[in-house]
Amino acid sequence: MSISLRYEWQQRRLPIFLIVDDPAPCLNLAYYEQYFEKHTRDVPNSFTAAWADVVQEFGVRGKFSVLPIPAAIGRIDRPLPDVAPHDQAEFLRIIRERVSPQMDINIEFLTHFLAWDIRRDRPLDYTEKTMSPFTNRDHLTEYFMYGLRILDNVGLNPTGATSPGAACVEMEGAYQSAIRTAVKEVMGRPIAWYFLHVDTLSPRVLPRIMSLDRETGAGCVTMVSAGDDASWDTQFNMPSTIDSLITADGQAGRLVDLFRNESVISFHTHWQSLFSEGRATGLNDLRVTLGRIREHFGERVKWMKCSELAEVTVAQAVTRHAVVESETEITITLHSPIACPDFTATLHTDRVVHSVFIGGQRLKELPQNTPVLEAYSWSSQRGSVTWCADLPVGESVVKVS
Repeated sequence: MSISLRYEWQQRRLPIFLIVDDPAPCLNLAYYEQYFEKHTRDVPNSFTAAWADVVQEFGVRGKFSVLPIPAAIGRIDRPLPDVAPHDQAEFLRIIRERVSPQMDINIEFLTHFLAWDIRRDRPLDYTEKTMSPFTNRDHLTEYFMYGLRILDNVGLNPTGATSPGAACVEMEGAYQSAIRTAVKEVMGRPIAWYFLHVDTLSPRVLPRIMSLDRETGAGCVTMVSAGDDASWDTQFNMPSTIDSLITADGQAGRLVDLFRNESVISFHTHWQSLFSEGRATGLNDLRVTLGRIREHFGERVKWMKCSELAEVTVAQAVTRHAVVESETEITITLHSPIACPDFTATLHTDRVVHSVFIGGQRLKELPQNTPVLEAYSWSSQRGSVTWCADLPVGESVVKVS
């Protein structure tokens, strides 16, 4: 059997993340954007706190948008005309202290409605969803920097971007370049990410690297949602379709299919879907979905921020390796321009393995065929051995004997 090395997801656990679109301080975007329908305008902070409770109870990770200029009514780093100042401050406190430790906060362009004149600080006469003919890479870069600075001003530490609808999908090359530059310039982060695509049909849905400097590890990754919003219709007093994601017995649903196909497990919802016009039907149903995920997937999945998954994806792409076999051991030399916690790899070999060392440190041996690893551990399977340990910047040496 020839020797080969394959990189795995951290701890051999499938990444899972939740995307939440359209939040704004104490406001329901649908009231403004779907003005031709009847919607409740105000979202009380009791609901935002209940959402934070769910995030913390289930260890949810992923991304949570905060609109820098919701519906083009005003910047959130200034008093919003339709929100009491103390309510605005409390919303931002909840997100900053209770949600952002577990979920990436990101811009969703600026307004999710009318495009914004960043020179004159006022709305334009076309929407962000139709702004492609009126923008280019340089303008998008400034546009995104403008939004990132607003979120940074209120202490939300943004890491990426989301499109309103499929805005600028036809110019995705410029889009990804713009958010990569904006995140680097404003936040000093070399790896950016964004959410633009939904794929509810492919058996496996993975993050995609859109640009990459292999020498430095700087780049941009697109995160794709594989599961649709099961609670959108709760805005109209209709039930959620959570069984389409995962059934009560854990035997069917889109997320179950992804799990069985060893895919990244990703799904999205909307703030207005969770709010459900004040009934919180969507939020209550999300709690049920999360309970099913915990019950049926257990430790086989790892909740991750989008920024964390982007960094792991890049680390797998830029880490070079060389494998040398002697009579007594196999030496694997890894070289990476970026660090990655719990970096996991499988070596295919016919040898019977007794020990694994990395950087001179002996890793903990777990029982044979252990499906999930822990930090600084290894396990053998027939014809292979898998280990998990932090990957440092530069060179690291793994010895298998």
